[in-house]
Amino acid sequence: MDADRAAKLTDEGWTLNKLKLATRDELKAAGLDSRFIASIFKETRPPIPTDTLMSVLFANRYQCCICRNPKRSVIVHHIEEWAESRLHDAENLAVLCLPHHDEAHSKKTLSKNLDAKALRDAKAKWEARVKQFDAESILSAMRLEYSNWNFMNELRIFELARVIGIELKRIFQFDQLVKSGIAERSGLPAVRDNSLFYMYQGSDILARYFYVSEVLSLVIKNLPIINISDYLDKGVLSFALAPGDFIFVQGAHTFSPTTQKKNGKGRGQICRGVRKANNVEVRFTFDRWEATSSSAKSEWLTGTKNQGSLIHVKDLSRDEGRLVVTGTVLGICSNFGDLKRRDYAKGLGRAIQLGRVEEYEDDDDWDKDQ
Repeated sequence: MDADRAAKLTDEGWTLNKLKLATRDELKAAGLDSRFIASIFKETRPPIPTDTLMSVLFANRYQCCICRNPKRSVIVHHIEEWAESRLHDAENLAVLCLPHHDEAHSKKTLSKNLDAKALRDAKAKWEARVKQFDAESILSAMRLEYSNWNFMNELRIFELARVIGIELKRIFQFDQLVKSGIAERSGLPAVRDNSLFYMYQGSDILARYFYVSEVLSLVIKNLPIINISDYLDKGVLSFALAPGDFIFVQGAHTFSPTTQKKNGKGRGQICRGVRKANNVEVRFTFDRWEATSSSAKSEWLTGTKNQGSLIHVKDLSRDEGRLVVTGTVLGICSNFGDLKRRDYAKGLGRAIQLGRVEEYEDDDDWDKDQ
């Protein structure tokens, strides 16, 4: 094309890769003639944008959405063929193993084809199942390991319970909790005496703890949680997370107070929590007065401890080469070993190794088992 047209396109933010990704109508609107458009459409397909590629892979946990076999190598497939759709959007991409990718490109006469509708349905079900699995794993690990919450953000927990539509009055022995002064008739926990060393101090703390933790469990069951414990790498999480996501992260947390109270009593014992690894830093603040026990306040929520935190992401930013994830913490609990290494398809506790292509084994046996 002539230099003036090229300069105008550059000023408008066009690059050769963007031109390759554009539709015919978009290219016409940019003022390009039919000869140039025909030339662009003869070009080889441009690569899938990195952020889209990583987002799709992470949403499927690097596994085929059809067979969900973690041992198989995968490829990202265009549900609607690129030549027809010109779409690199996440909605048009499915993660498939090599055998199912071949099947997607084959047409059968005696059995159902792996067509666009089947792929979209399988993808949607698998991505939803992955998020359910994280929530179920957290609750299961707490039951199996007899763990407890060292901190619970009552305000945000009950706010989410209201938004989700959890019927608090149907919780076991709710009327008794109201009579005992543990809960208000609205379902909210009763206001605690601000002169206490920590919120759960006193003779009624056990009933209050079980009530709030039960509501938190119900909230977790209804949240699409992303367990990022295995994926603390900015190259992955930069594309996988967005503000509004709910994440769970465990490992070495550092807790440091930001305010000091002379008598150590009442609200306002603000503390910062940080989980840091591989150029990823997860940050949140909380009031240590809301610790669920004296040992939680004085031991488990101080210094550097192995803990797990459930966080509502508010912001993602970059600071000196690090990805900084800032959010509101809903709860802090014990560190669960089983959640560090898990298999989304089979629950065998096998880690998914990022960035490593593994050759699939015993495919015939796998297919027979299915």
